[in-house]
Amino acid sequence: MLPAWQVSRANLCKSSRGHERAAPPELHLLRITGRVAALLIALLFVVATGRGQSKPIHYQLDLREPATHLVQVTMDVPEAAASLELQIPAWNNLYQIRDFVRNVQDVRAACDGQPEALVRVDLNTWRGAPAPCRNLELHYAVYANEESPYSSAFNEHHAFLNFALLLLYLPRQRDRGVQVNFLLPPGWKVASLLEGQGTEYHASSYDALVDSPAEAGTFAEYSYTQRLDLAGTKPDTATYRVIVDAEPDVYSSQRLLASLEKITATETLLMHDQPFSRYTFIFHFLPQGAGGGMEHRYGTAISLSASTARNHWDIVESIAAHEFFHLWNVKRIRPQTLEPIDYVHGNDTRDLWFCEGVTSTFGTLSLLRAGLISTEDFYRHLAAEIQMLQARSARFTQSAEVSGLEAWLEKYSDYNRPARSISYYNKGELLGYLLDLALRHATGNGAGLDDIFRSLNEEFARRDRFWTDADLQALIARLAPDFHEPEEFFRDDVRGTKELGYNTYLNYAGLRLETEAVEAAAWGFAARRNLQEQIVVDSVEPGGNAQKAGLAPGDILWKLNGQPLAELPDARYYARKPGEMEKFSVLREGRTLDITLEVESRQVTAYHIDEVPHPTPEQLRVREGWLTGATEGSGQR
Repeated sequence: MLPAWQVSRANLCKSSRGHERAAPPELHLLRITGRVAALLIALLFVVATGRGQSKPIHYQLDLREPATHLVQVTMDVPEAAASLELQIPAWNNLYQIRDFVRNVQDVRAACDGQPEALVRVDLNTWRGAPAPCRNLELHYAVYANEESPYSSAFNEHHAFLNFALLLLYLPRQRDRGVQVNFLLPPGWKVASLLEGQGTEYHASSYDALVDSPAEAGTFAEYSYTQRLDLAGTKPDTATYRVIVDAEPDVYSSQRLLASLEKITATETLLMHDQPFSRYTFIFHFLPQGAGGGMEHRYGTAISLSASTARNHWDIVESIAAHEFFHLWNVKRIRPQTLEPIDYVHGNDTRDLWFCEGVTSTFGTLSLLRAGLISTEDFYRHLAAEIQMLQARSARFTQSAEVSGLEAWLEKYSDYNRPARSISYYNKGELLGYLLDLALRHATGNGAGLDDIFRSLNEEFARRDRFWTDADLQALIARLAPDFHEPEEFFRDDVRGTKELGYNTYLNYAGLRLETEAVEAAAWGFAARRNLQEQIVVDSVEPGGNAQKAGLAPGDILWKLNGQPLAELPDARYYARKPGEMEKFSVLREGRTLDITLEVESRQVTAYHIDEVPHPTPEQLRVREGWLTGATEGSGQR
C-alpha cells in the first residue's frame, strides 16, 4: 500500500510521461515547491499535535474518606480532541471479563471549566464534547471493597489499588504519559511500583500505569540489595523493596527477607538476567486475606491469610517463587496471543499452560535449588500434582491448551467440577517437568528447560518480540536435535488428551511413579473462593454426610469450630480423621446457620515417587541436572 502523497506523485509522473512535450521548468519548480510546502505543513501539524499529546494525563485519587470504600477520581486531559472517547477496562489481572464498570459511579465532565455532557457509547465507553477542549476534566467515584491481589480494596485499614479497576483511559492514546497523585488520610503513606515518591508518581503510558499497583496505609517496609555475577558478565545490582501489611506478630521480617533473598538470587542466576534496578514485593497477611499473587513487570502483590503466614510458611515461599519468575515468563517472555492487550474484549489465553503452568514448574524447582525444600519434598510435591490431575476425569476431554482457552469460565462454579475441567496450572506444571526430562534425556543432559527460557529471553523478550507455538517448537528442535518427539509432545500432551506417560519420562532420571489404595478423610463437599474472596460451597455429594447435615451449594463457609475459616477446607490446612465431628458456621440468604457434620472415609489412590535401585550413569546425570539445573560442560549449579 502506498501513502496518499506517494499515490498522487505516481499519477502525476504517469501523466507527464503521456505527453510528447516535456513540461516547462517553471512548472517542475512549482510542483516541487508545492510538494515541499505540503510536506512542511504536514510536519508542522504532526509537531503541533505531538506537543499536545505529549502533555500527560493527570489522575488525582482522593483517599480521605475510607469508610465509604469510594475512591474519588479526578482525571485531567490536556488538549482533548473533539469527540474524545474514554473507557474503563473489563479485563485485567485475572484472565476473565470482570466488568469493572459495575463499580464506577457519578461520572461528570467539564470542558474548559464549563459543565459538559458525556455520551454513553456502550457499557465501557463514554464520548466527550464534539469540539476540542484545552482541558477536559472528569470526576467520578469507584467502589473498591475486594481484598485480593487481583482487585482493589479501600477501607479504614488500608488501600490496595489496581489502577485498571479505577482509572478511565483514552483507547486511542494508550501510549500517552500519565501522572498520578494521592490525597491521603493523616498518617498514611504510599508505596507503588510506579516511578516517583511521596504522593506523586508517573508512568510512560496507561499500560505501564495499570501494571503498577499501589499500597496506601501504615505498612512496614524493608529492603535488601543483591549484586550477582550473571553468566560471566559484569555484576548486576538490584534493590528489592518489601512492603508488608500485617500485624507484627504474624510474620518474621528476618525470615521473610531470608526466603526472598534465596528465591531472587536463584531465579536471576537461572535466567542469567536481572532486567530491573528495583523490584517490589507487596504482601498482605490479613485476618481474612485471600490466597494468591499477581505478577507485574517490576513487582508482585501477594495476599494470604494471617494463619497461613503463621503456620504454612512454605506456601508463602511457593507463591513468592512463582510470582517472581513471572517477571520473565508472561511479563517479558510473552506469547503473541496475549498481544496487544485488549482491555475490553480480552485476549486468547490458550498458552496459559506455558505462561502459568510452566512458571509453577520453575517456582518449585527454584525452591529446591535454593535449599528451601528437600529432594524428598520435591518428590512429594510432584506426586501430589500427578494425583490432582489423575483425580479429574476431565483430563480425557479437555486438553491443557483448551483449559487455558477456557480460563474465562473459572468464575462459574459448575465449570470447576472434576468431570468438566482440568487446571492449566496443574497440567502445565507437569508438562514443564516432563519436557525438561525429555530434553535432558535427548541431549545427554546437554540442555534443559532452563535453556529454553534463556533463549526465549534473549531472542524474544530482549528484542521486544512475542513467541508463537511454532517458535517454541523450532527452539526445542534447535537445542535438542535428537529429541524426536516435540511434535508428538505438543499434539498429544499439550493439544491432546492422551494419558501422560509419567513413567516413561521419570525413567529418564532413574525414577518411577508408584500408586497404592489408602483410606483418607473426606468432607463430602467441594468449595471455592468467589470474586469477593468468600469460601462458597460448590457442590455437595448426594447421600453423603454433608448433605445429610444440611449443607447446600451456595452456602458461604464462615467459621470452622468457632474459628474464622481463612483457607479452603482441604486436608493440607485442616488435618481431620474419619468419624470426627466438625461444626461449620455458614451464611445462607442473609441467615447464619450452624451445621455439624461427620468427616467421611474414602478410598483414594495415593501416588509417590521412588528412585529406582541401581540407576545407570546416564539416568543419574539427567536426575542431577533436573534437580540442580546443571548441564554437561556448563559447570552451572
